[in-house]
Amino acid sequence: GVRVERWSSLYQTPPVGSAAGSEFTNAAAQLETTLSARELLDCLLAVENQFGRERHIEWGPRTLDLDLLFFGNEIIDIPPVLHVPHSGCWYRRFVLDPLFELVPDFVHPEKQQTIADLRARLLTRPFRVDVLDLARSVDPVLRTLQTQFPESELRAIRQPDEISHDDKGLLVRLDSGPLPPWAAPLKSRVGWLDVSGRMGDRQQKLINILRSAGL
Repeated sequence: GVRVERWSSLYQTPPVGSAAGSEFTNAAAQLETTLSARELLDCLLAVENQFGRERHIEWGPRTLDLDLLFFGNEIIDIPPVLHVPHSGCWYRRFVLDPLFELVPDFVHPEKQQTIADLRARLLTRPFRVDVLDLARSVDPVLRTLQTQFPESELRAIRQPDEISHDDKGLLVRLDSGPLPPWAAPLKSRVGWLDVSGRMGDRQQKLINILRSAGL
């Protein structure tokens, strides 16, 4: 029930995650299938298992990692098993580079931008990352990472007048809790990235984001 129509070149990329190991080889493929999205995911997981995939460490080394990025133009949410489009595909260079080779004009069903446009927003230098900091505690992290990632421009956002009118770069929410009324509309921005539900400390979350974006 699955036929591979096309596949991209292979891309060597730095690892993302504190325990990810050495370089990764990434690629993308375009499939034709008679399976449902859930059936296709089960098929991909079965192939991973055939190649010895083990899941002991989050963001750890793996022999093979097959992600279902899109399923046509559908938006599918079956928590915690499946979310299509893949939640991280729109800001990760190691995903967008091979996708750009295959389907540059494909429109992301949620972000409503083409793969080419999503990739282009990651290429601007300095790359701006605004961090929503309602607790007023992220400044030491940003100072440390600004030195580590000199091609970035890291800012903390605490008040509505600190928000840029454009929608360039990323606008990251690290900490959970209710959003104030003035911040709620930010969720509609293309660059909105909510990682408040992910495990790990804030500094490692930001490192993973910056490296994923190609810095």
